[in-house]
Amino acid sequence: MHKKYMDMAIRLALKGKDSVYPNPKVGCVIVKNDKAVGKGWHEYFGGNHAEINALADAGGNACGADLYVTLEPCNSFGKRPPCTHAIIKAGVKRVFFAVKDPNVSKSSETLKKNGIEVKSGILQNKAKKLIKEYLAHLKTKPKVSVKAAMTLDGKIATYDYDSKWITSEKSRSFAHKLRSGYDAIIVGTNTALKDNPNLTSHGKGRNPVRVVIDAQLKIPKNYNLADGSVPTVIIYDETIKNVPKYLLKDNIILAPLNISAAKKDFNVIVNKLNILSLKTILIEGGGELISSALFSNSADDIYLFIAPKIIGGKNAVSVTGGMGVKKIADAVKVKSVKVKKIGNDFLFTGKIK
Repeated sequence: MHKKYMDMAIRLALKGKDSVYPNPKVGCVIVKNDKAVGKGWHEYFGGNHAEINALADAGGNACGADLYVTLEPCNSFGKRPPCTHAIIKAGVKRVFFAVKDPNVSKSSETLKKNGIEVKSGILQNKAKKLIKEYLAHLKTKPKVSVKAAMTLDGKIATYDYDSKWITSEKSRSFAHKLRSGYDAIIVGTNTALKDNPNLTSHGKGRNPVRVVIDAQLKIPKNYNLADGSVPTVIIYDETIKNVPKYLLKDNIILAPLNISAAKKDFNVIVNKLNILSLKTILIEGGGELISSALFSNSADDIYLFIAPKIIGGKNAVSVTGGMGVKKIADAVKVKSVKVKKIGNDFLFTGKIK
């Protein structure tokens, strides 16, 4: 009987396939009187966990029931409240999970203290295949890349912030494909407001999670980054208590932090995203954000697309902002530089660390 319902949970987990990465694929079944009364799976990154969806499907039938889940229930606050709390509140009698989550602490202890019987290891080997990518992802260190499209004189926009299009269609297509190789793509407030970007792969591969630094939550309701069409993390100042209602929706993950500290050290943002399991980060601007990453020693490598154009003007927007360095000796050093011609443009890549 146990294998029957765990196998059902495994098949449910597969429905999350590409939409949950870098989170794990997880399925859950709630059983009462030898009948499945609730089913759920983790549907998309940042969404409800499988247990929460299954409990909602079961409703009052969850009380006194058994819960089968492919991965150990979470026991801490992350993108969502802990599943152990919801399981306890629903009155579940027994919990069976297939694989222990190395990223979870004292889940079984919490459940047992509340009178819930716990058993693990059912179809463990089969369920482990679901989380192969997730387990490998946990071991990786955060990686930050800087990508920018600029003119020969180092400008990413005119004095009036016009930037469409600096580079060719071939370069933009290459950049869209590049995005699909990252967990997250990040922009600052000004870029979000001036360009109203989609920040997707435009069909060139898996969409990254969109991240915007919006300290004062200025993004308008009708902007792409607030539409909830793609998982989006909004980083804002932790002192703000009233979040606009239009941002309280599925696919939008609110991530408050100390913005003053983040401005001084981009690693504050990297650490926040790492907690959210976003370990490979592509920065696409603007100049202040790029500068912060470079001079906080956060960036690992760069992708600079250079178009054979000259904008000119001291008020045109430069690829890096901030104060910059006082002495040449303190300049950020780029190593292992490679150059590739794409159409009429050139792509410079290099390592910083």
